[in-house]
Amino acid sequence: MRGIERGYTKNKKLMNIAKMSLLSLALLFPLSGCVGNNASTTEAAQEGNTDAGYQKLDIKLSHVASDNTPKGLAALKFKEIVESESGGNIEVKVYPSGQLYGDNDEIEAVQANNVQIIIPSAAKLSGFEETFEIFDLPFMFKNEEHLRAFEDGEGGQQLLATLDEYGMKGLSFWPNGFKHITNNKVAVDEPSDVKGLKVRTHGGQIINEVYEAMGASSTKIAFNETYQALQLGTIDGQENSIVNIETQKYGEVQSNLTLTSHARSEYAVVTNKQWWDGLEPKTQELLTEAMKTATQEGRNQVEKLETEAIEKIKSEGKMAIVELTDEQKEAFKQAIQPVFDKWAQKMNQDIINKAIEAGN
Repeated sequence: MRGIERGYTKNKKLMNIAKMSLLSLALLFPLSGCVGNNASTTEAAQEGNTDAGYQKLDIKLSHVASDNTPKGLAALKFKEIVESESGGNIEVKVYPSGQLYGDNDEIEAVQANNVQIIIPSAAKLSGFEETFEIFDLPFMFKNEEHLRAFEDGEGGQQLLATLDEYGMKGLSFWPNGFKHITNNKVAVDEPSDVKGLKVRTHGGQIINEVYEAMGASSTKIAFNETYQALQLGTIDGQENSIVNIETQKYGEVQSNLTLTSHARSEYAVVTNKQWWDGLEPKTQELLTEAMKTATQEGRNQVEKLETEAIEKIKSEGKMAIVELTDEQKEAFKQAIQPVFDKWAQKMNQDIINKAIEAGN
């Protein structure tokens, strides 16, 4: 009996040990599962939220300016935000400097959805809505603050909405600065100095008549072909923002720069409406918010890059710079006022009135 008792006692101890081992394992495995789940969550966060829930999407964005312009930097900011916030599910492929489409074919390309976003000169949309030439109305906007108040207000949004019926959707306005005149014939400090010059413009009717009013002729030439046209003497001069004048190296083929600020170099950000309407609401919201941030980035860059550009032009010393006095600028205003009066009457009067009110 004692032998049996000893055996029983021994077996009981072994069973207790086994129970303890099973209990330890039972406690261990749930904890291991919890640790594994936490690790997976941390890993997903570190990967930039690849499970962000956004649809897989490739977006082509085409524009004709350099990367180091307000427009170029705003485009890169848009790309950065969209790709980051979507966890990489949405890829924005930016094509600067007319690499994909140029001035003359980008609008048709976006209407055909061969490219999803373009950023043309606003005046190039005047064939659909004449009021897009509001930025070419001479001395329409007094300063940056006046312009921003219009673009962000009812007038600017009303103007963008006119594209809907043409298979496009206006997303925003992006800045490039006020326009100034360069040429290789004469230092321009009064309207009569412009007489006889052949000047490159984007081809809008208003800006062409601005030069006609001062006795000059205008020629439509694609932005990325302007340098060569100046170099070959096909034209005498051109008008552009300070940043474009510097980044396109027009000082190599021009000898005079006059800071007129006579019109605005402004862009409209445009997408294909059918493509946009087919996006998931969550994706539309992301693109809209990214566009707001990118727009602000472009605005922040304008003043900074313009200051840097004018300083660089001065330091290079290749162009003589004329800075107009208030009296001289008033002479330009008077010379081209008839153009303003004529075209302002042809545009959407509600939008024109809102633009004027934005400056008050």
